[in-house]
Amino acid sequence: MTGMSHAAIGRSGADEGDRGAVRGRGAVQDRGAVQDRGAVRDRGAVQSRGAARGHAHIGGAGVLAALAIAVGANGAVVAAWNLNGVDPLQNTVFGATTGAGTLDFSGLGASASTLQGTVLGAQKGELAGEALAVVGTLGNGTSMRLDFETFGYRDLTLSFATRRSATGASANRIEYWSGFTWLTAAEFTSNATTWEVVTVKLASADFLEKGYASLRFVLDGATSSSGSLRFDNISVTGSAVPAPGALALIGLAGCAARRRRR
Repeated sequence: MTGMSHAAIGRSGADEGDRGAVRGRGAVQDRGAVQDRGAVRDRGAVQSRGAARGHAHIGGAGVLAALAIAVGANGAVVAAWNLNGVDPLQNTVFGATTGAGTLDFSGLGASASTLQGTVLGAQKGELAGEALAVVGTLGNGTSMRLDFETFGYRDLTLSFATRRSATGASANRIEYWSGFTWLTAAEFTSNATTWEVVTVKLASADFLEKGYASLRFVLDGATSSSGSLRFDNISVTGSAVPAPGALALIGLAGCAARRRRR
């Protein structure tokens, strides 16, 4: 099993008023985003974002194959959780709102609660609803877990909106399941009083290519019984892997293009 290097973390933030009140025992979850991985060109260039451009010196089959690669170069949502409607008093497993996967926050125990969410990092058209929150020192040492399918994707990126109070959990990490044990992918500390989006680029590892992956958030560092850490709009994105048939078409298209240029 190939090891995973520590992930690169990016973050962006936006001010937003806190309107939330704690409900029940709470819940924490999030979503994310992945960015374009590039473009495929051959004089009739197919660029990222899936747009075919230029002088198409490629036959019909070649154009279709090139378009397949262009789509694969773009970031696609593998699974996402908007957490709207999450309620720890009713259920501690939240199904993906996009794609296939689950967020299991039963490990948060009595620290799980809900607070006001955000549109930061949300999928297009989604509204700010609830956010999953970990409240108080009871949440120190607890965790929540993401399980999702990765068939047909590579170069995965995790992203989520997060916010904490001044005394909320501040020493947190993201781990991945290697097939044998949990290994640390990244560590993060959320901004106090403002929402931000944290992005973790997951390095290549064998587990990402097996069709099923597991990540977990391990939380610590809260210093008061009322300190909170929120999660919203969690997502995993990746680059779609072209089907073998599409790769064969690309090879044929390349041969046809070379013949025409002679």
